[in-house]
Amino acid sequence: MSKHFVPSTAHTPADRLRKALDQAEMRMGNLRRAGPQALEILDLMDQIAQGLHELETTGLDVHAEHARFETPPTSNLQPPTSSADVRAEHARFETLQRQLQRQQKSFLRQTGAALREERAALKPDRARWWWYLDERAAEQRKLRVRRALTWGTVAAVVLVVAGLLYDRFIAPPPEVREAFQHKARGESLVEAGDLQAALVEFESATAFTPDDPESLLWQGVIHAELNAPDQAEIAFDAAFALYDTEYGFLLERAMAYLRAGDVAAASADVEQAIAQNPEEGRGYYMRASVAAGQGDYSTAAEDLEKAAELANAAGNTQLEATARTQLAMMLQLLISQQATPTE
Repeated sequence: MSKHFVPSTAHTPADRLRKALDQAEMRMGNLRRAGPQALEILDLMDQIAQGLHELETTGLDVHAEHARFETPPTSNLQPPTSSADVRAEHARFETLQRQLQRQQKSFLRQTGAALREERAALKPDRARWWWYLDERAAEQRKLRVRRALTWGTVAAVVLVVAGLLYDRFIAPPPEVREAFQHKARGESLVEAGDLQAALVEFESATAFTPDDPESLLWQGVIHAELNAPDQAEIAFDAAFALYDTEYGFLLERAMAYLRAGDVAAASADVEQAIAQNPEEGRGYYMRASVAAGQGDYSTAAEDLEKAAELANAAGNTQLEATARTQLAMMLQLLISQQATPTE
């Protein structure tokens, strides 16, 4: 015979690896109907990861190993390579991981509590991330709600500012439009972490509208974050002179600090503002955003409730509605946090 007999069952490391890949791919294709048996995918991924590791460390060439069952030995055969050629198998495994990430919602619906029970029994290393899909999904939900809360706060401020701009500038002159564009670019650059470029944009905005306190306030915040306290103080003093009240200045600066990622500085400004005017709802609304940035969702929910109550008493329907909307999001975060198991 020209070829050796090939057994029907996989008994070499390479064959076992391919068999696990075949089974995992098949189960991934039938995920929606798998039920709790979908957990077999995770066991197979463990086998695949272990199989790839073993082949890479033993130095066997996967394809050369497979070929020895099909081709009789001859003097022209090359010796095995010093490191395993598992590129094709790695590619299949990476595809499987991407498929599981894309279908994590379906996977979690199928497995339910069985995933947590099996993980508690196995206690897998966190490098085997597929065993922690439910925790990853919970973190993703938290991040989405946190972003929604932050942007909800930003949107509320933007609406107020937009209303003031509309009242003051029904047909804004060219310099106001130019300043607005520079400020918009500056805020985007702050969100992206490019503070030096953002500073240039806010300075350009001030050149067009020197009586705009917001651009000056942003310059102060950026100088403070870039460890230039003297320049920050100059900008803050100039901005403060253009605000009607210290309370408004502190809340606006707290928002800027929060958007720049400096939660501690934002918190200090908010606490000072609340101490000055404890019966005004905006301070508690801002403090809720700061608490959420620190992951303290319980405190954030309490402050949002307080902000809504004070806004209602003051007849500020816009703030009350916004606070109650954010409160609903915060309660979702709390539920998600409580549902996430701790091990």
